[in-house]
Amino acid sequence: MSPLLYALGVLLAWVNPWLSAALYVTVALIWLIPDKRLERALAETLAPRS
Repeated sequence: MSPLLYALGVLLAWVNPWLSAALYVTVALIWLIPDKRLERALAETLAPRS
């Protein structure tokens, strides 16, 4: 998803640089939101087995 949004940002830079920058910021924010699937997988892997 990120590569597609970055490519769209490059194309938008020709039309409106502010929209392009906003798209880059959006991608950065998407990466900051933790993925619940990843958290669950890590919790299962790191949990002590009994």
